[in-house]
Amino acid sequence: MKKFRMKAFCLLAAIALTASLLAGCKKSKEPVSTVDFEVAATQKGYIVQDGTDFFEDYDYIKLVTLAAPQDKAFQLEFYELNDDATAKSFYDSNKSNFVMMKGDDSAETSDSGKNYDVYKLEMYGKFMMIERVDNTVIYVNSTDSSNKSVIEAFLTEIKY
Repeated sequence: MKKFRMKAFCLLAAIALTASLLAGCKKSKEPVSTVDFEVAATQKGYIVQDGTDFFEDYDYIKLVTLAAPQDKAFQLEFYELNDDATAKSFYDSNKSNFVMMKGDDSAETSDSGKNYDVYKLEMYGKFMMIERVDNTVIYVNSTDSSNKSVIEAFLTEIKY
C-alpha cells in the first residue's frame, strides 16, 4: 500500500509541475511604441495624424495616432494608454462592442498570450479588429473586408 501511495504522490506531483510550467509558458509580444508606429505608417505612405486631442476627455489615454492609406480605404487607430490594466479594459470594452454587432454570417478569431489579446471579426463585408500589447491598442473598423490582408500585412511588418 505504501508503494501505491508513493507512486500516486509522485504522479500527482509530476502533473502539478507540468501544469505550472505550461501555465508559465504563455506567448508574449514586444509592444510597439507610438513613434515606431508613426515611422512605419509614414514609410508605408500612410497619412499620419495625432488624434490625442479627440480623446482629451479621457485621462486614461496618453496618445492616439491615426494612420490611413492615401485613398483612406481604412484607418488604423493606435492608442497608448496609462498602463496594462487600463489597456486590457479598453480592449475588453471594444471587443464587447464588436461581439454585440456579430451576425449569423460572421467569422471571428481571437488569441491571447501573456501580455496581449487580439480579436478579429468579419461580417457583412466589413473587417473589424482590436489588438492589445501591454499598454498599447490598435483598433480597426474597416467598411470593406478586402482591406483585411493589407491591414494584417502592416501589423506583421511592425511586429505587432
